[in-house]
Amino acid sequence: MQIKILLEGQLVAKNFILSISDDYPESYWLKIKILSGEDSGVFKEGVAVSKDIKVCFEGSKRVSASRLLSYDFLYSDGPNLISPRLYELMRAENISGVQFVDADLLIGEVSYAGYKVLNVIDKSPAFNLRESISEPLLSYMPDGPEWFSKIVLDDEAILSSDVVRAEEDSPVIVVTARVKSIFENSSVRGVQFKD
Repeated sequence: MQIKILLEGQLVAKNFILSISDDYPESYWLKIKILSGEDSGVFKEGVAVSKDIKVCFEGSKRVSASRLLSYDFLYSDGPNLISPRLYELMRAENISGVQFVDADLLIGEVSYAGYKVLNVIDKSPAFNLRESISEPLLSYMPDGPEWFSKIVLDDEAILSSDVVRAEEDSPVIVVTARVKSIFENSSVRGVQFKD
């Protein structure tokens, strides 16, 4: 099955790794506080969480609130946070594979509502394991978890949702070309895509 799309004589990738944009300042990383007691690792498991979870993100008091708020995709020491604008866009486009969890964003003494944790709740095989380079994360567990120094996506992988965690390495978020196109056409700030 030919999965890459022929566009004006060029092959176009079907899936992309979603990652932090090169222009996202280190000082804009947020600190997460889960007020209902759960561990922030619950958002990296690829499963839906309780709607009762209470989450707050704090930005540094030294950053410019207006500049930080100009980003749609915000990074933290836990899960990713999205702006109200990006939430409405993803909801309107019916993007699958994600759960939106209410969160407060606190910058200085001001709280901003409408932000959501982007909880990726689906996993799917996405890597070309023949071309990717990995080694055991723990030398004494050769068949255990792998650490990837080079990731090559599988051209023929059909993702189970629009946004997934890679089954091979769950911190890696992979999106379809449709998501990439929606984000780029809407000038979403804070992310970039790698094929």
